Amino acid sequence: PYENDFIAGYLVPVFFIIFTLGVGKLRYPFLNLTWAVSTLCLLNYNQNFLQGVETEYSLAFILAVLISFSVCLLYMVRIYHRSEWLNRRWHLQALTDPLTLLPNFRALEQAPEQEVGKSFCCLRIDNLEFMSRHYGLMMRVHCIRSIYRTLLPLMQENEKLYQLPGSELLLVLSGPETEGRLQHMVNILNSRQIHWNNTGLDMGYGAAWGRFDGNQETLQPLLGQLSWLAEQSCAHHHVLALDSREEMVSGQTTKQVLLLNTIRAALDQGDLLLYAQPIRNKEGEGYDEILARLKYDGGIMTPDKFLPLIAQFNLSARFDLQVLESLLKWLATHPCDKKGPRFSVNLMPLTLLQKNISGRIIRLFKRYHISPQAVILEITEEQAFSNAESSMYNIEQLHKFGFRIAIDDFGTGYANYERLKRLQADIIKIDGVFVKDIVTNTLDAMIVRSITDLAKAKSLSVVAEFVETQQQQALLHKLGVQYLQGYLIGRPQPLAD
Repeated sequence: PYENDFIAGYLVPVFFIIFTLGVGKLRYPFLNLTWAVSTLCLLNYNQNFLQGVETEYSLAFILAVLISFSVCLLYMVRIYHRSEWLNRRWHLQALTDPLTLLPNFRALEQAPEQEVGKSFCCLRIDNLEFMSRHYGLMMRVHCIRSIYRTLLPLMQENEKLYQLPGSELLLVLSGPETEGRLQHMVNILNSRQIHWNNTGLDMGYGAAWGRFDGNQETLQPLLGQLSWLAEQSCAHHHVLALDSREEMVSGQTTKQVLLLNTIRAALDQGDLLLYAQPIRNKEGEGYDEILARLKYDGGIMTPDKFLPLIAQFNLSARFDLQVLESLLKWLATHPCDKKGPRFSVNLMPLTLLQKNISGRIIRLFKRYHISPQAVILEITEEQAFSNAESSMYNIEQLHKFGFRIAIDDFGTGYANYERLKRLQADIIKIDGVFVKDIVTNTLDAMIVRSITDLAKAKSLSVVAEFVETQQQQALLHKLGVQYLQGYLIGRPQPLAD
């Protein structure tokens, strides 16, 4: 076929194109060898390739083209592979702390699947922040390097030490006896003193550990939980374990650690109980607020015990999504012709700070084919008046989808007249501090009246919380409050099956 005029005429340009594309695909030695062989074959076996070449000038021109392309090809290969080498080097530097030369948090995020099943151990260096303010940044770097040199002989080949922001390091350990090994490392560090400019530094160390399941979404919450436990460990002088099994928490004396393990186990197993408290108007119409409880060891844990820890350990979004999904499952099995809202659900303050949490909530409602009109979302004043971009975006997206937004505990912290002018909500819930003494305190009554007047001007509904007496009920209705909530109206009851 190489004697065919058509093939012979276009074979050389095709070779040029193929080898140009091969610069980014083939290795440098292989590309050079194949180009040399291809050029030799073109000159020796393609009879039509040099057809019509009768003078040395024509031959010199054709050979000059081949030589020029060969030089260009070699140059492109060298340039390409050098750029690839530089990219790999820059990428490696981006994954390494420039001062301590330890892999940083970005390196951990890049390949979390490599650490599945291993133990994540957060090592906290107590007093490091205070010492670095006095001795400077390089003292901080010197301490971290000294700690790494001390721990390196105690680590196995596939174990790593990561640099975390602040005063903490992350040890990734494999194999059994994690707690014993970690306690041994902490004891060695506590027994040695680091010197800086001939001055001994009084450093203390604490550590906490837990298993990583490989889920990227749980990585940062896990590190946050370990960070808090490591801080507690500095005070208790022993390693703490973050594990859902109580027997693994041997030696841990703090109630919060045991309570946190119980909460995490309940969330992992979906042990949520939904209670409903009625919110009603004069005619007895309205909806119910969903209040969640956690089941544990045959008992029930109330929100005042678990909500602070859920917020502290960045479990807010996970908890709120589980509550919403449990409610949506119930609504899907208990359809109703009622067009208005049936329930309201309170979102915790940190939930709306999560990126695209609105999208996850909307997808839940679409999955269960539940109208957003059926559920009112309650948010706090802090969320409603927040200038945080993620919070504002999430509220806007939820409002656009059709959710009614209620401002919970209104009037206790963030509300003022300027903010009320730009409030994007549908319902105001007056905090119980203004309701408790409203019958005897005229100032509380005036505050409630001003809130209801402003709400009426903006076409907002008003709910009063903690209504417990008939005198409060009568006065609140007289002041313009449409809906009431409290023990007088009804106590929380388990959501009926």
